[in-house]
Amino acid sequence: MSEKIDVRTVMTGNDGKLFIYYGENNRTFLAEIKDYEIKASFGSIDYQPLGDVQEYSIPNKVKFTLTFSGAVVRDDVLMAPILKSLKDDGKIPSYDFQSTATRTLDNKEQKLTLRDCIPNGDFDIMTLKAGEVITRQQSFTINSIPQFEDILSISK
Repeated sequence: MSEKIDVRTVMTGNDGKLFIYYGENNRTFLAEIKDYEIKASFGSIDYQPLGDVQEYSIPNKVKFTLTFSGAVVRDDVLMAPILKSLKDDGKIPSYDFQSTATRTLDNKEQKLTLRDCIPNGDFDIMTLKAGEVITRQQSFTINSIPQFEDILSISK
């Protein structure tokens, strides 16, 4: 007999949240975020020894990124601190984020903490289009390995 997935354990984007930490353990829910992605990009070096027709890959790096977009409803936790730090200190600040997802069936929560995130690449400051919600797209490099604080499992 083949086992089937209990579809009640499947989550959707409605089950997730993104938080930002600033100051001393101030965790703020970024309710304006429409979507976000946390990715790992692995790299390797190709190697083909003499006398061997096969080419091998030797793992040598990984890069973690966070990208998100959302409606512009405030500037106080992200944009203003970045611009202020650049102006006052000439430094790019780093941030800590936490991604969560709560399974409706049993209220089990997955928490993934992202530390030492720095702005990277194009970073929307202000983009407006007539007749549309004002949004920003922002991307960060995560300069530490993401850490699960709580993980999901299926009990049998």
